[in-house]
Amino acid sequence: MPKDSTAPASVVDTQQVSRLSVNINQDTAEKIRVYRKRRGVSITETIRRAVAILALLDEETAKDSEVLIKSKDGKNIRQLWMV
Repeated sequence: MPKDSTAPASVVDTQQVSRLSVNINQDTAEKIRVYRKRRGVSITETIRRAVAILALLDEETAKDSEVLIKSKDGKNIRQLWMV
């Protein structure tokens, strides 16, 4: 297959990567294991998603927005409080 002359020779990811080490209790570790198994993603991706959700919730509650969880049938609505 001919090489596309307009394509770069190599692509370098310039995003910085930080390696973190954290201590968590067994309950939290189990929740991470359950989520990653259910979704079929890595632990790293699980943590990325958790942080993205936390950031979204924090941004919205900082704007005095209400964060609500509604059941599929619409009968139950719960408000999520960030402390």
